[in-house]
Amino acid sequence: MRKLFFFLCTHVPKQRAKFTRIMESCQKKQKLETPTELSDMPDDLIFKIFSFLPFFKEDLATRFISEYGKGLWNPDPNAIFDDESLDMTCMSFVYGSLMSKDAQILDSLHLKLRKYYIASDINFLVQLGVNRSMRELRIDFFGKTLELPCCLSTCTTLKVLVLDHLNIMSVPGWFRLPSVETLQLSSVTGGSNYVPSLIRLCSVHERLVVDQNRNKDLVNINVPTLRSLSIDNKRRGHVPLGSFWINVPSLMFLNIKDTFQTIFESMPAMIKANIEVAHDQSQSVKFIESLTSTRHLCLCSPTSENPYPNGTKFSNLVHLKLCTCSAGWQNLLACMLNDAPNLRSLTLKLRQKSDVNPKKVWEKPTVVPECLSTRLEILKWRDYEGTEHEKDMVGYILANATFLQRATFSMKDRNQCDSRFSELQSMERVSEICEFVFD
Repeated sequence: MRKLFFFLCTHVPKQRAKFTRIMESCQKKQKLETPTELSDMPDDLIFKIFSFLPFFKEDLATRFISEYGKGLWNPDPNAIFDDESLDMTCMSFVYGSLMSKDAQILDSLHLKLRKYYIASDINFLVQLGVNRSMRELRIDFFGKTLELPCCLSTCTTLKVLVLDHLNIMSVPGWFRLPSVETLQLSSVTGGSNYVPSLIRLCSVHERLVVDQNRNKDLVNINVPTLRSLSIDNKRRGHVPLGSFWINVPSLMFLNIKDTFQTIFESMPAMIKANIEVAHDQSQSVKFIESLTSTRHLCLCSPTSENPYPNGTKFSNLVHLKLCTCSAGWQNLLACMLNDAPNLRSLTLKLRQKSDVNPKKVWEKPTVVPECLSTRLEILKWRDYEGTEHEKDMVGYILANATFLQRATFSMKDRNQCDSRFSELQSMERVSEICEFVFD
């Protein structure tokens, strides 16, 4: 009954007196004691109570009460509320949350809200999830402005919050997300300070995901405790995108796709980075220079000349994946091999087909990189095409990688596999234990 009175007082205050009269009438007619749970009430009273609530549908409420009474209803730990198809699955979340005697754990709640709603309607649905100790909440608002549900400030179980395709005008100073560890923002707008404002809400913030920055101003992400950051800021169509300034000294995992100028400060704790950038020359230099501490690096960069300053060392780099789509990939690879003395695994892959061809065959250095003569054990070449430039590079690696244990090659054109594989096997290799694998 406490939950029932809470919802009626919070979301339908004008109906409180009417509800009280209906309940008293039912008690007199059926001579019932005051029930302690909504499920203990007679069906007609439950039905009237449901009629006061948002999103009420008579046929669905009747079906739910019938299934609930027969013991056929089982709560779903992953609830989706889609207002375009208010079927039994959607409404059972609402009705079941009110009638449940036990506080079943809700793994995730996904709200897909296309129509116009006042703040109390959204707060009502989110409160149901809070009552069931939800761990993940996703709100798709289809371009409308969202007022953050106030009940989230008291939710201590929520770990993941995903906001998709919406606008946030302001964040109250008192608002907090006490237990959120992962914040994901997809096509969210709201001025230059909306990201810092949302980050400030999280007392425990370990992971941030930003998909498209549609604000023209530079967005600052200054989070000393952030461990994981994912940014997808590639242009899609003609939608204008903004840029970022990022200061995350504790960052360990980075995943970024960017076509504009994102500025990074030093990241000394970096372990793994997946990078796809299309910056201008000067920005690429600064960006790659900030990755010197990483152990795992996946890099797709258009840089062709002077990819980073001389003297830059990637002393911790053990695993390197490099895209061969740009004209300067050989030059970039040569520099990385020379400046990563502890490299053990090298993967080359054509991530996306490019019309830009290397200007000339790579000139072999006079001094063999330290990683080739002392460390490199694994070579993988995905989408190998057997071009002059590719054969030149693989021939150099096989001839100088003393401790190479396995060389794996795969090709898109199956019709030319046999001839190209035969060509690879005939190349000189310095490692006596190297095994060739073709897949």
